[in-house]
Parts: sequence; structure tokens; C-alpha cells
Amino acid sequence: MPTLLAIIAHPDDESYSFGGTLALATSAGWRCVVLSLTSGEGGKRHDGGPIGKAAIGEARERELAASCKVLGAEPPEFWRLPDGHVREQPSQVSRLRDFIESSHPDLIVSLGEDGAYGHPDHIAAYRWLLEAWQSLGASRPPLLLAAFAPGLFLPQYRKCLSMMGDPPTPAPEKIGGAAAWHYQLPISQVAPTKLASIAAHRTQLPGGDPEAIFPPDIVQKLLDFERFSDATGRSHARARQLLASLAAGASTHR
Repeated sequence: MPTLLAIIAHPDDESYSFGGTLALATSAGWRCVVLSLTSGEGGKRHDGGPIGKAAIGEARERELAASCKVLGAEPPEFWRLPDGHVREQPSQVSRLRDFIESSHPDLIVSLGEDGAYGHPDHIAAYRWLLEAWQSLGASRPPLLLAAFAPGLFLPQYRKCLSMMGDPPTPAPEKIGGAAAWHYQLPISQVAPTKLASIAAHRTQLPGGDPEAIFPPDIVQKLLDFERFSDATGRSHARARQLLASLAAGASTHR
């Protein structure tokens, strides 16, 4: 059974970035493993439940577990690094390398160097993961990084500028810079599953609306395709074959 490993910084990163890929993989008979570096305890709560980091973190861990169940993935693992302060923590490179080796993935997915919209936690996770993956040498599986159209997440980037320093890092022109992604995976057949995965993160959604957390139209633009850049900087036949097998296998298992 092939294994897909998703490494994220927060609960809900899996849903928006590659929920369709995970759903296709499990439908095709793959094992899917999700690792979240934080519990997402630093954000606001929108469901009227108890506030405070402990309560929010517990709720968001439950929600990621629910999202994984919707997607068909295994129960997630949490490292409980402090949400919003991941980049200030000691390097997790060795730990990530050990986790990758113990998971035996055929394919790894994560966010890329722009962190989708520049979130410092996302970028720290990317840098550690890239270093861990590079250290695996020739035996490493493909690492695919979620790629978004230039400017798609600029509205969210502007909302998060206070986290990025002065001048902000990354610069706005770096957001969604992967105009020429290497791989494009059609996910419309599992779009309802992706939306249900997003909806599982109820504490993050004003009014429970799966499209509410981001500025208008962003979520709808994430439901037809999921796109990835290859961590090597170029397309590879092995990754193309694996992604093609997801779509084909999902159709066969339906």
C-alpha cells in the first residue's frame, strides 16, 4: 500500500492546500499520514466554545482528527510546538527526518517557501522539512509543495502583515510566485470531500461557513485543481506517475 505523508504547521492547512489530493489518495487505496507541528491554539475561536489556548488547542486537535476521518487519512499526529512561534523553536530537522524515515512515504506534500500567504510558521516548517528531506539523499521520496496562482493569497497576506516584520518577509511579490507549477491534479470529483474537510475545522470558521476564513472567492478557486512545485525545482516522471495513479485509482475504487 503506497503512503502519502502530509506535513503541516496548523490544523486546516491540510484541507485548503491538498485536501483533494489526500481524498484522491485514500480513495485509490493509499495510506495517508498527517503530521501537524502545532495544535493551532493561537487563533481566534468562532464557534462560541471556551477560549484560552488549552481549550482551543484541544478543540482544533479534535477537528483535525475529524478532517482526517473525512479525507480517509489516519488519525493525525501532533508535535504541539507553540502556534505562532514555530520559527523561534529549536530546529526540528533531525526529528522530521526520523519521522519521514519511520513513515516510509512514497510521496510527501507540504506548503512551500511562500507559506501560501507568508505565515511565519508555514515558512519555518517548510525550511526544516526541506533540509530534512535533502539529507535523505538518493533514497528520498518526491516532495511536492503546494503552489498557488500569483496573487491569490495576497488579501490574506495583507491581513497577516503584523506577523512578518518590517519590512515584511516574504515580500508581497513572493506570494504565489509559483506561476509555472510542475504538477496539476484535477480534484473536482472529490471537491465535496475537500469542502467537508474544511468544514470540520468549525472553530476557525465564522458562522460555520467553509469559505469564511479567507477573503471572497479564494476557496472556490481551490476546488478544481491542486497544484504543486517539485522541491528539486523541476518535474520528475516518478512524481507525475504517482499523481496520475491517484486520479486513476480513485476512479477505479469508486
